Amino acid sequence: MSVTLSSQVVRSSAALTATVNDEIVMLDPEQGAYFGLSRVASRIWELIAEPTSVEDICATLRTEYGVEPDTCHHDVTAFLDDLVRARLITVTP
Repeated sequence: MSVTLSSQVVRSSAALTATVNDEIVMLDPEQGAYFGLSRVASRIWELIAEPTSVEDICATLRTEYGVEPDTCHHDVTAFLDDLVRARLITVTP
C-alpha cells in the first residue's frame, strides 16, 4: 500500500530502538535488519508512536523545520513508503 497525505500511519512494535547522538537506530529482530535514522527521520518515528495522519506529520515538520509543503509531502511519503517496504509501519487509508 502506497502512503498518501490522508493515510494514517503507526510504527510497528517489533523494532527495537535506541537514541544515539540525536538519531534513532533500530533493529528489527524478525528480519535481522538494522536501520539508522537521520534527525528528521527520527522525529517522524517519534510522531508515529500513535496512529497519525501523514498530513499531521507534515504540518509538524513544516513548523519545526520550515520546509516547503511540496518538499515535505514528497520526502515524508517517500520515507514512509520505505518503512512500509521494511514492514516497520502499518498504514490505513
